[in-house]
Amino acid sequence: MKIVWASSEAVPYAKTGGLADVSASLPEALSLRGHQVSVVMPYYPQQTARLNLTFDGQLDLLGVPFGNTTEWASVRILKINPKLTYYFIEFNRFFDRATLYDWQGQEYSDNAQRFIFFSRAVMETVTALRLDPDILHLNDWHCALCAVYLRSGHYSGHPAFRSCRSVMTIHNIGYQGNFDKGNMFWTGLGWDYFNWQCLEFYDRLNLLKGGIMCADMVSTVSHTYAEEILSPEFGFALDPCLRHRAYQCRLRGIANGIDADDWNPSADRRLPARFTPKSLTGKKKCKSELQKKFRLPEKPEVPLFGVLSRLAYQKGLDVFAASLEDMLYHNDFQFLLIGSGDPGLEGHFRYLAGKYPDKFAAFIGYASDADSHLLEAGCDFFIMPSRYEPCGLNQMYSMRYGTLPIVRQTGGLADTVLNYSEDTLDRSTGFVFHDLTPDALRNTIRWAADLYRRKPSAIAKMRKNGMTADFSWNHTASEYEKMYHDAHQ
Repeated sequence: MKIVWASSEAVPYAKTGGLADVSASLPEALSLRGHQVSVVMPYYPQQTARLNLTFDGQLDLLGVPFGNTTEWASVRILKINPKLTYYFIEFNRFFDRATLYDWQGQEYSDNAQRFIFFSRAVMETVTALRLDPDILHLNDWHCALCAVYLRSGHYSGHPAFRSCRSVMTIHNIGYQGNFDKGNMFWTGLGWDYFNWQCLEFYDRLNLLKGGIMCADMVSTVSHTYAEEILSPEFGFALDPCLRHRAYQCRLRGIANGIDADDWNPSADRRLPARFTPKSLTGKKKCKSELQKKFRLPEKPEVPLFGVLSRLAYQKGLDVFAASLEDMLYHNDFQFLLIGSGDPGLEGHFRYLAGKYPDKFAAFIGYASDADSHLLEAGCDFFIMPSRYEPCGLNQMYSMRYGTLPIVRQTGGLADTVLNYSEDTLDRSTGFVFHDLTPDALRNTIRWAADLYRRKPSAIAKMRKNGMTADFSWNHTASEYEKMYHDAHQ
C-alpha cells in the first residue's frame, strides 16, 4: 500500500512526547513490511540544526491556500530507505520556533493558524508530488483537519486521492485543538462544516473532533484506552462522538510498540555496561553509574526507584509527591526523578532533594537521550502513577531493561504490565495498583521494595519475563495493516 503518515513530530527531528517515537518507529516498520510510506511533518529549523541533515531533494514552491490568500512554502525531502521518505514542510513564519507548541508553559497564540496551515500543506504536498496514497494516516489534532479536507470539494475529486481512505489516531484525547470559531476563516471551508457532526464543539472549533467524525477509521493506542475514552470520565467531552464511531465499528485500539533495536540493553552503547536476560552483571554497573551521576550514595543493596515524566496532572505526579516524604523519612529507599512541568511540583521536588540528598535526587529539565537510557537501565523499579495513559512507552522500555514498572491500572499500562502474584510469577512483569491515592502508591512501592529484599529470585524471574517479552512494532504493524484494509470496506 501507499501510506502518507502525517504528524507534527517524529524522532529524531522533533520530539515532545511519545507521538514522536511512534511517528518514527511505526512508519519504518511498515516500510520494512513492503509498504511505500511517506511521512509529512513540519520543518523546525531550530530542532533539526543539531542533526546536520543532508536532504535528497526539495520542492521549492508549494502553494498552500490559507484564508483568502495563498502562502508559499517549500518541501525538503529526505529518503530513509527505498520504501520510506520524509517530507518536511518548510514555512518559517509558523515553524521556526524554539519549541514546538508553547513557550514557558503558554501555548503559542497562533497555534490554530499554524496547524490549520500544516493540514492544508499536507494535502497540497500529496497533490504536488503525486504521492497517490491508499491511506492518509493522521496523528492527533495537529493534522486531524486533513480528514475533513479529504471529504471536502477541495480534494475529494482530485486524482491524487482517488483511492485514498483516512485513519485518525488519537494518541492523547486530552489535547484536541480546541479554538475560537473565528479560525474557520483560515481553513478555507464553508460554515456548513461548522456543525455538530463535524467541527463544531460547544460553539468552538475542535480540530480533533473533525478528524474523529470524518475519518474512515479511528484508532487509539491501546485496547483498554479505546474502551475508556467511550466514558465521560476519560472522553474529555468527545465520548459521544467516539461512541458513535464505535457503534459504526470504526473505532480500534492497537497498542504501541517500541524500537527494539534502539532499546536493547545487550547492544546499547549509551550505557556504561551492557547486559542480557541471562546475565545482569552490567545492570549493576549501570545502577552504580546512575547513583554516582546524580550524587546518590552507591548502595547496590538499596532499591532505586526512577521517575522520568512530564510533571503534569495526567501523569499523577502530584500523588507521587504527596506519597514521597513519608518514605524518605521512614524507609531506606532511593528515588531519582527527571522531569519538568508544573512549577509547584518542580519546587516541591527540589525541596525534598535538598532535605534528603542521600535518598532523593531530582533533575528538573528535559532528559537527554543518554540519561533516559541510563535511568531505565540503572533503576530497579520505574514509577508511573498516571491518571490516564493512552499507551505509555516507558513501562515497556523499563521492562526491556529489567526494571520493574509500578503502574496504575489504566489504559496501556493495564494492557502491558501483569501484576505480581505467586500464582502468575511465570508471567508477572511488575506491580499494579488501582486507587490513585498517596496511600495506595506508597503501599505498592513498599510492597515492591519488600519483595526486592526478601525474594530476590522472584524479582529476577520478573525481570527476565519483561526483558524477553515482545514489544516490537512487527506485531503491531500487522494490526495496522488490517485496519488499513478495513478502512477501504
